[in-house]
Amino acid sequence: MDGVESIRIIPRANVGITNKIPNLQLSFHCKDKYRDNGFHTLAPGESYNFGFAISPFFINRTQWFCLFSWEGESHYFNIYIEIRDSCKNCEWIIQKKGPCKNLGPPDSYTCFTWDDKEQHKLQGRKRLLISNITTQQEPPLALQPLNS
Repeated sequence: MDGVESIRIIPRANVGITNKIPNLQLSFHCKDKYRDNGFHTLAPGESYNFGFAISPFFINRTQWFCLFSWEGESHYFNIYIEIRDSCKNCEWIIQKKGPCKNLGPPDSYTCFTWDDKEQHKLQGRKRLLISNITTQQEPPLALQPLNS
């Protein structure tokens, strides 16, 4: 249709992941309850982006979770939780101490702890990754300057 902009009925979100772990490759695997985004590897400083539709239903909130790993370590994190992340373009940097979400202005981040405890409890019940039902997220750590 010439001159007519399409209207998107179902909202979408995009997640960007950047490896900020010096001198180490970051491998990760992200999925939600219905979709698997596969395995990816990033060199230091490299980024990866993916997008998805946000659930239009209140009972089935959108949530994406990832397993991040690098030399000798692996950690889980809920990279997108609909009720926590109101961003349409959510940019994350991954550091050894945890993931940090960009708040808009350059170098303005909120850093989080890894979700390992929650994931280990669920794995004990034979569930490898959490369901799409949102659980209570620990509050983010205070804003802190990033060390590149």
